[in-house]
Amino acid sequence: MLNFGNVTRKVFAAYRVFNAEGVLGVTTRLRGRFDVHMRMRAARKVASVTLDGCIVNMKRIPSSKTKLYLADENYEVAERRLVPKYLDPELPVVELGGCIGVIACITNRMLKNPRLHVVVEANPFALPFLTETRDNNQCEFEIISEALAYGVPSITFRPTLDLLANSVQEKDEGKRFVTVSAITLRGLVTKRNFDSFNLICDIEGSEWDLVFNEGDVLQMAAIIVLETHARLIGEAKTAQLLAKLEDLGFRVVDQEDAVIVLRNLMVTKSGASANAATLA
Repeated sequence: MLNFGNVTRKVFAAYRVFNAEGVLGVTTRLRGRFDVHMRMRAARKVASVTLDGCIVNMKRIPSSKTKLYLADENYEVAERRLVPKYLDPELPVVELGGCIGVIACITNRMLKNPRLHVVVEANPFALPFLTETRDNNQCEFEIISEALAYGVPSITFRPTLDLLANSVQEKDEGKRFVTVSAITLRGLVTKRNFDSFNLICDIEGSEWDLVFNEGDVLQMAAIIVLETHARLIGEAKTAQLLAKLEDLGFRVVDQEDAVIVLRNLMVTKSGASANAATLA
């Protein structure tokens, strides 16, 4: 059945583009949409992809940018390069934002003890894919289905089927609201007795809350691989959180696009943090 609401929105969108950019602008947009449509059709025929040794079952991945990035092998390219380069395999890993598990599997295979790896994922739509990817690749990381949050027992947000584009910062009206329990980095590392660890963090804007609520816990991290999200929290707040990390003793050692690697200058060669004892 024809959805007149959608048609009306598309007509008005095309009219706005025409007014701003003329016929060339409309033509360019239409070509872009056609290209995405054809790539999506091709992606639906892909049964699986292998990214740096991690096999992903494509059959049930929703039609979305995530599926396109996987099919084009452009999924999480920066993390796939930076994590193997800088991760300390002797230390445990805390991974905030596991999505479908590609980076988690690449990471887990590097670890001396692959069971000392906890992956937090708030989006319930992503959990079946994360679990499947872990099991299909014979990895051993622990999955936690909670969300990083402070001062509240739980958090309500609107997840989407585009698994790469989810944020608990999104509060738009919609039908698919979910509530998940809140968790903190302190709770994660204290429960597992991690004295020092690698931190991989891709939490769509909530990195601001992490840095400004748990600086003392972050000082236990030897390496942080952090994806920043200025599009969600703004350039000014992103600059402030990086300055805060510098104050905590971290230095940027590499960067690719929005993914930044920071090394903790206060962690000893044994992996012990000078701040670890304060959490006991």
